[in-house]
Amino acid sequence: MIAATILVLLLLFLFLGMPVGFAMGVAGLIGLYLEGGPSAVLSIMSNAPYRSVANFSLSTVPMFIFMAEIVSRADIVREVFDAAKKWLGKTPGGLAIAAVIASAGMGAMSGSSTAAAACMSAITIPEMRRAGYDLRVAAGVVTVAGTLAIMIPPSIPLVIYGIVTETSIGKLLIAGIIPGVMTTLIYSLGIISWNKFKPGVMPAGQSFPWGEKFASLKPLWPFLILGSIVIITLYFGLGTPTEAAAIGAFGAALISLATRRINLKGICDAALQTAKITTMIFTIIIGAMVVGYFFTLTQAPQGVIKAIGGAGFPVWAVMTLVVVLYLFLGCIMDMIAILLLTLPLTFPLIMNLGLDPIWFGIIVTKLSEIGLVTPPVGMNAYVVSATVKAPLDQVFRGTGVMLTFEAITVVLLLVFPIIATWLPSFMK
Repeated sequence: MIAATILVLLLLFLFLGMPVGFAMGVAGLIGLYLEGGPSAVLSIMSNAPYRSVANFSLSTVPMFIFMAEIVSRADIVREVFDAAKKWLGKTPGGLAIAAVIASAGMGAMSGSSTAAAACMSAITIPEMRRAGYDLRVAAGVVTVAGTLAIMIPPSIPLVIYGIVTETSIGKLLIAGIIPGVMTTLIYSLGIISWNKFKPGVMPAGQSFPWGEKFASLKPLWPFLILGSIVIITLYFGLGTPTEAAAIGAFGAALISLATRRINLKGICDAALQTAKITTMIFTIIIGAMVVGYFFTLTQAPQGVIKAIGGAGFPVWAVMTLVVVLYLFLGCIMDMIAILLLTLPLTFPLIMNLGLDPIWFGIIVTKLSEIGLVTPPVGMNAYVVSATVKAPLDQVFRGTGVMLTFEAITVVLLLVFPIIATWLPSFMK
């Protein structure tokens, strides 16, 4: 009874606009007080905040965030978009596909979906509007495409998942490559199909000579090489994920300074923003740990797992419930908070069913992508709306068709787990 009351209280705090980390922390402390009295509160608060974040693997998070901040300030995304635009030429919907490809490129150089959405919307939407795209269509494409940054490695959600579930972070990051590329292709093919079924919804672009096409690739090589080094370091076990993240962050800063894409002030601004975002994530981690201690004390998660296991539900029915749960929570909660709050319940349940932890990590991340673009939270939609001064309802309405393509990728990953597990199976 107390566990249900605290869960309702947590949801109430979230609906009232309390920051996610504080909502979980306060709800957890109230629950601990009701369940175990002041001694339980003092016992948890004396060491839980420190133990929650004193994890060496968590240093991967600020490294990837710093890499994302550097890349976004270096304006490399503009050149990725320009190259994609020139190569696609007069393809109907070419600018929309270019935005998708640029988002994938941004994802390969950062692990932040919101950073990708902010960069992409500032660069691509004005150009798409000049080419005759409807604001709703342009904003919808960029909002959904920005989610590629949390699937294509480096990926902060996959790092968090690996830490919470004690699953190999390196294998999780590598596992995101094929699903990320597949999602990019499905988005692109979906846009082409969209134009065929509804001609004129996206104008054709202009053609460019081959010389300009090849010239547009020249500025991208340093960052492509850097991304390849990070992936190779992870795949062949040449370094830990933290070391790979450090290489990426240092390399991005060095290349950006050497090519005069950024100055020392830009580096300092990126470091400051990294500190702010990291503090937010760590606050959520601490809050989730406090409320997690409460639920553990009440034995509520264990009771749910035992009830579901004893009911004899088939695997597909349990997975359907899990998918619905994550889609629902994605509408009302932050992605990191969802992972930290639900994994202590869903991960043991999935392991009891004999399913692959790497595959489940990709599924959870893919479902979290959808949460980033669905109301009322939809962080990417808010970022795009604020960046280009577009009405929020127009942004959300524009994501509808693109979410259809996202649903196709979810179904493929659910039906064919090998899509996520094939590459990691070759790793040491």
